[in-house]
Amino acid sequence: MLAGLDADDRGLTFVGTTGEQYVPYTELAARTAELAARCAGLGLRHGDRVILVLDDPAEFVPAILALLRAGIVAVPYLPPFVLSQQETYGTGLGRVCRAAGARLALLGAAARRVVGESDVGCPVIDFAGLTAAPVGAVGEVDPADPALIQFTSGSTGAPKGVVVSHRALVGHGRALAAGLGIDGTVDRGVSWLPLFHDMGLIGKVFAAVQTQTPVWYVTPQRFVRDPIGFLRLISRVRGTIVFAPNFAFGLLARRAAAEPPEGLDLSSWRIAGCGAEPIRAQTLRAFAGAYAPAGFRAAQLVPSYGLAECTLAVCATLPGEGMRTLRLDADRFATEHRAVEGSTMELVSSGPPLPGVQVRIVGKNGAGLPDGHEGEIAVRCPYLADGYFGDRAATARTWHDGWMHTGDTGFLHEGELYVTGRIKDVVIINGRNYQPHDIELLAERVDGVRPGGAIAFGTSRDDTEAVHVLVEAVRYPPAAGLTEAIATAVRSGLRIPVDDVTVVRRGALPRTSSGKARRRHAAQLLREGRLAAVAPATTPPGRDS
Repeated sequence: MLAGLDADDRGLTFVGTTGEQYVPYTELAARTAELAARCAGLGLRHGDRVILVLDDPAEFVPAILALLRAGIVAVPYLPPFVLSQQETYGTGLGRVCRAAGARLALLGAAARRVVGESDVGCPVIDFAGLTAAPVGAVGEVDPADPALIQFTSGSTGAPKGVVVSHRALVGHGRALAAGLGIDGTVDRGVSWLPLFHDMGLIGKVFAAVQTQTPVWYVTPQRFVRDPIGFLRLISRVRGTIVFAPNFAFGLLARRAAAEPPEGLDLSSWRIAGCGAEPIRAQTLRAFAGAYAPAGFRAAQLVPSYGLAECTLAVCATLPGEGMRTLRLDADRFATEHRAVEGSTMELVSSGPPLPGVQVRIVGKNGAGLPDGHEGEIAVRCPYLADGYFGDRAATARTWHDGWMHTGDTGFLHEGELYVTGRIKDVVIINGRNYQPHDIELLAERVDGVRPGGAIAFGTSRDDTEAVHVLVEAVRYPPAAGLTEAIATAVRSGLRIPVDDVTVVRRGALPRTSSGKARRRHAAQLLREGRLAAVAPATTPPGRDS
């Protein structure tokens, strides 16, 4: 596929602090061939694993494509600038290097400032070292060969290395292009997504290159510093395809409310994809409303669902149809685990399965469930990953009976998937199931809580089931009465007892590399006394209410 890149009028543009670097696809084909030969010149052989930690997209993209072209297994890992505790970065990187049996680590400037070769446990070079390496002979790559190992985000446990084959990568690209109607001669992608994570890597690199779609890349740090500037880039280059998690749409909506931007033209944007974390109807409506004056159309919202074990995408809303939701009876859903029409709960559809993908919902006994009944989401498709690297037991638990069992919960309705949560995160109180992100949303709506700064998990004390909420505040010291206000909001919103509310320092709540809450890890840190409260923890009245 890389050897066949032939578009000399389309390519990739890397937007940096000093300007833009444009690489047409024909040049990308030649450059990845050269770098693949230099990988061989370094002594790397077919099937060797190489850790890839490059914070500059202009280095990351050609490097990972060259590794794949040489038959070397790429292991992308997050750069240190996304971590709140850089002192633990070397430990985590070393653990992944050992788990993958890495022969080499290709590190960018940010990683090299934090760790040394002794921390990694294998030889280290930078991108300049790769480009200066001698040239060697590159062998053939078989479609069944592993292409990369994606370490999962670890939202419910230790990260696991998902093995994705060359066949799966190409098959996924075809399915995504067909499902979204991607046309490289017309579409233009714009992305700030981290390239070490499957949403940015698979969706905005591999699928884009496969369809020879022009893409403009900025770094995640640049987006966080200037989110409206990212929209101005979309406006300037007439971007048509942009994906982001729910929090990014919320951030942009809040920025527009605080200071309405001028001079934007978002009328070219046809696929506003949203995934990677729980999708909130209220968030997407707020975004669509905020940018309607700039030409954004709500019909272009494309909620989706995917996971690394399925390479990336499983379901996606059809472009042009917009967000579809169901309003349900929350009480009956919590007790009966089925969708009953009501007004106290709203869920967003992730759309139908992509072409060639089958989705079914199974109960605890593994049997299929009818439409509208909540259970575990299971997936079967031609581009499933091959399993977890070096972990046969976990692979057998997840891939069996011809299906990949996701660990996510949801239900099907009129051919579309509605995702409700994670099995391991469910909070059970008095026999009723509650999703922690619903509790967290109530906490985040309280004035004084940082947006996205809440984690909730179940507790049991003296045979009483309740929920504990951890939050990060907007400012410190936190406002007086903040913990009591949060407890009241949760109790009144869901009618569940609150064990405690703890305000912790900003950045203390454990998150995955993609920003998802690590709830079980947070509970463990709290038990071990490693999440110190910055305000006196208050046991709210009404625990048994």
